[in-house]
Amino acid sequence: MEETDRLLDCTFCRIRLFIVSTGPFHYYIPAAAADNLIYMPYWRIRGLAYTIGPMETTNRYLDTNLKAIPLKVLTPSLGVRPQAMKLRFLTPDTPGQFLRPTMKAEEVLPQGSPSTGLQSRDIFIGDTVSLIYTPMILKNDTLYDAFVQRPVVPWTDDDRKMYPALNPSERDHTRFIATLCPHCGQDLQGTKDTLLMTCKNCQSMWSCEGASLQSIPFAAMVGSGTPLRYLPFWRMKLRFDGIPLVSLADLVRIANLPKPITPAMEEKQVFLWAPAFKINPALFLRWARQITIYQPDDDCLEAIPTQLVYPATLPLKEAVESVTITLGSIVTDKRMFFANLSRLHMNLEDSLLVYQPFVEKGRELIHEKMKVALDRNALTFGACM
Repeated sequence: MEETDRLLDCTFCRIRLFIVSTGPFHYYIPAAAADNLIYMPYWRIRGLAYTIGPMETTNRYLDTNLKAIPLKVLTPSLGVRPQAMKLRFLTPDTPGQFLRPTMKAEEVLPQGSPSTGLQSRDIFIGDTVSLIYTPMILKNDTLYDAFVQRPVVPWTDDDRKMYPALNPSERDHTRFIATLCPHCGQDLQGTKDTLLMTCKNCQSMWSCEGASLQSIPFAAMVGSGTPLRYLPFWRMKLRFDGIPLVSLADLVRIANLPKPITPAMEEKQVFLWAPAFKINPALFLRWARQITIYQPDDDCLEAIPTQLVYPATLPLKEAVESVTITLGSIVTDKRMFFANLSRLHMNLEDSLLVYQPFVEKGRELIHEKMKVALDRNALTFGACM
């Protein structure tokens, strides 16, 4: 299984199970059977990374792993091992000692660097955070890499006291929830990496929050082209403190859009939009900005499209975090926006998952209303994240 897989088909009971965790997922790299195995923890963080500065916003795709304990002589990173080697879920029965991480994921990530006298700000979106344990063998008060048999770090009694191992109960993070519709009892549908599952029998949508399934409001824009494919987007109603953005007229002003402001615009609610699927960071920002400026106002149906539907793989929480990036790309006075960024506060008042129609044409998917193209390969990139 991949780290992003969330659905598992049980061959015994023939029920599809949703995999959840009470915290970050814990994985380990299996080693050959040996005595005195000690596993060192590393944070693995994957996702879209943006750096907001006073004049520009830069982006990159982040896939890094960094040690989760402040042991100075320990290798700071595992390199490509998590990508190249098979990972397994950590369970209470897994043999070996697994050290408890003492550093949080946000503490090990590099922060912004000075830019023209102001501090830049890093924002991570759609990140998958997990703990990866790498095996080491204890020999004569020294830890050896279990794969290359090279001494890595001394391991004394003081080190054992400073970095204790997890209790068996602390390894028990993974839960499996049957994906049966709470409304009608039918099997929920979804791909292995989806975060939202659908029931075509009662036309409902569900996400897994904690240990239960929660209903998600959704709608689909009416499409007329052929062949059609629907892509999911989050529509968010937010209340802002620190920036005047309540109506469509406010959006026209801060973005300096070439539109005449009318009284109807002053009354019309403005929504912020974000893709509900993972694509490369430049395209994610482009689509969030374009659809927010476009402000779709088409007729929608509360029904799951019968055509091909791309899975929602970006949670609402991550979409809300992307709003700062979207606003930074829309606002024309970027220096003023960045200066007030620390005072910008957002409160989510309402949200809706909206499926928007794209017409398939060769290697491109063309938004039926906006006539903007998205390369199919961009979705392949997102499926690998």
